Amino acid sequence: MKLLCLLLANFAVILQLNGQAEWKEVKNDEGITVYTKKVEGSDFKAFKSTAVIKADLSSFVALILDVDGLENWGYKLKRTELLERHGDTLQVYFAEAKAPFPYSNRYGIYRNLFKWDANDKQLRIDIQLLNDASYEYEDLMLLTGEGYWEATVLPEGDLSLVFEMHVNPGKGIPGWLSNLFADESPFETMRSVKTELLKQKYKDKRYEFLNN
Repeated sequence: MKLLCLLLANFAVILQLNGQAEWKEVKNDEGITVYTKKVEGSDFKAFKSTAVIKADLSSFVALILDVDGLENWGYKLKRTELLERHGDTLQVYFAEAKAPFPYSNRYGIYRNLFKWDANDKQLRIDIQLLNDASYEYEDLMLLTGEGYWEATVLPEGDLSLVFEMHVNPGKGIPGWLSNLFADESPFETMRSVKTELLKQKYKDKRYEFLNN
């Protein structure tokens, strides 16, 4: 009887794993690899990009905290506005993204939570798109979804970056259309981040939470 229960449990695990979509590599260029995968219960694919860049961790944190500069590297962003900030580890901001004609532009209320693991030398920035009625903008459609940034300090001092998101663009844009361009946002975002991190304004920054 115990053996039968064990076999059934293993079979259930196998079925669960088989039901989970695998990441599929869809682009590899300029040192950036992009993946997409189907998400159960959603018409919209998740996407992920990875890269190793020559930058220090403090510069990357400075880049993410610079909401005013987000339009320079965020994919198709039109305008941004900082709404809340609590120290250097939590921020909430508004961002408007351009949508192709004839669709209305989209906006998101992004919540960033910074978590530093000193043992693994890894920073994770959780990204949550808030569905908050207190933030409403006329003529714009609300984005919903979630994702994260992950920055790991490598032994040689470079940064290994991972950017992952799953986003519902809101009413009007069908899944098949959004999925046609699922590789563009993660690729262009990562490429722009690599360029922006070369700017002097992100150099020589210090953040207390990275010392803990």
